Amino acid sequence: MNCFKIQRTLRSLLQLQCSHIRFLSYIREKLKESYTFKPGDIPLSSSTISQILDEAADSNGDAIAFISDHQGIKKNFTDFRNEVSDRLHQICVTGLKKGDRIGLYSPNCYEWPLTQYAAAKAGLILVTINPAYQPSELEYCLKKVGCKALVTWDSFKTQNFYDILCGLIPELPSSHPNDLNNSNFPNLKTIMMISKDRKTGILNFNDALQSGNKESDRILSEIEKSIQFDDPANIQYTSGTTGRPKGVVLSHHNIVNNCVVLGRRMGYHLQKPLNLLPKFFISCLVVFWLRAPCTVIYGTPTMHVDGIYNFKLQNYDVSSLKQAVVGGSPAVESLIEELKETFGLSYINIAYGSTENSPAVAVNGIDDDFEKAVKGLLKPLEYIELKIVDRNGRLVPINAEGELCVRGHNLFLGYWQDPEKTAEVVEKTNWYHTGYLDILGCLIKERMKSFAMFKMRCPLKGTINVQMRRYNANNAVITFLMGLVVGVPDKRMGEEVCAWISVKKDMNLTEEEVKNFCRGKISHFKIPRYIMFVDDFPKTTSGKIKKYEMVRISTEKLKL
Repeated sequence: MNCFKIQRTLRSLLQLQCSHIRFLSYIREKLKESYTFKPGDIPLSSSTISQILDEAADSNGDAIAFISDHQGIKKNFTDFRNEVSDRLHQICVTGLKKGDRIGLYSPNCYEWPLTQYAAAKAGLILVTINPAYQPSELEYCLKKVGCKALVTWDSFKTQNFYDILCGLIPELPSSHPNDLNNSNFPNLKTIMMISKDRKTGILNFNDALQSGNKESDRILSEIEKSIQFDDPANIQYTSGTTGRPKGVVLSHHNIVNNCVVLGRRMGYHLQKPLNLLPKFFISCLVVFWLRAPCTVIYGTPTMHVDGIYNFKLQNYDVSSLKQAVVGGSPAVESLIEELKETFGLSYINIAYGSTENSPAVAVNGIDDDFEKAVKGLLKPLEYIELKIVDRNGRLVPINAEGELCVRGHNLFLGYWQDPEKTAEVVEKTNWYHTGYLDILGCLIKERMKSFAMFKMRCPLKGTINVQMRRYNANNAVITFLMGLVVGVPDKRMGEEVCAWISVKKDMNLTEEEVKNFCRGKISHFKIPRYIMFVDDFPKTTSGKIKKYEMVRISTEKLKL
């Protein structure tokens, strides 16, 4: 035992680049305060996203990198890198420069990672936009970060992206494909569409490739050399709990190291196929399993519920499947156990995190006690600090409830051009306040138990965070009513949206009229499933609405 402790201490000393290591908290068996930090066995990487691709292509060029079954595409790392280089020349021709923002408004497809890696190599900041967003939501996202270019799909489900863009930019059909001039989008100059058809006013993604020459090769090589691992690489929109969507800025360092540390924790190695579905429908998952067998499946609790249901109906072959990853929202123990039993999985990884944390903070490893992981006992990732604090920001005693705070290489750079919102959640000492209540008890090996109790809850519909205040603002357009929304329990989706509406006495309104009004104005996942017409709302003595009471009443009346 003493030799083991000496070895463990020596290993910690090798990690001196992490100046905030607390050696004593690492080697003692019982924590005495609600703070923990675990060094890693290997140093953090200083590579950029493009350098990681080059390393993979150089060492494993023939290994399969991507399979897009619905497009009939399979690429190894060498071919993929070559196509990324072709995209770089396209970027050079369109006039995009390092630091420019390029939007990606598309469902999952092969062109998605192609754009992602080309943007990373060019020093651009990729702005990911939910393909379910409606015109007003897309407009906000493009204008918020000043996108100079946009890559989009032609159509998806009921979405016609070209029609949406023409609605926002009426002169688009008559514009020059690479010189858009619109006062409402002063920064946006280029739109590229992934489509077999050609549309006026935009570049076709597949036709826009340009052959490289010595001059363009020299320019792009200089740009790639200038990219630093701390440079911003990605902006992801997150609703949070109040206000409009915020642009979470992630660096190369954030993304690369979170992937490396998380992958090592979950036992990933070369040629271990993962599934990333083209659509969030279980029917796509079934087809993908049958035609491109995978060993690991990612999914939200809702997706796994549907997967189990469909498997029991069709009993298709999933013998290749060995591992599942569950994340995005809390999953009940019964679902985790049923998932493992139904598919005969070797192990299941349960992840906790947030967009601001790149995103993973904690996950159980393949050698961890599965029964404890099912109950929420997860191990924080290496190099990440955790603490539990009270309302005054002070560490709470062991077994006392408080707010979970996170600090480390995974922490985002801030909300895009929003220092005030950033300061609300990130201290000057770089501690990020998650807003979640946790207890860090007498835990051995720095384990964390996450109860996932949000201080200001908002509906989590199938792991899509429905932002209440924005929802209420949209509903306020209906001038003859007052409405509020809450999240109510749902076995499949986790939570569903329930709207409480108070209509003026001289007005008549039906559920279908409310839903029809919402369609096309807000994303489909924000449209309430349940609508309750009420005379008044439960309030405190000071007149504030008691949303927790609304949840209780809704749950009882709807018999959920």
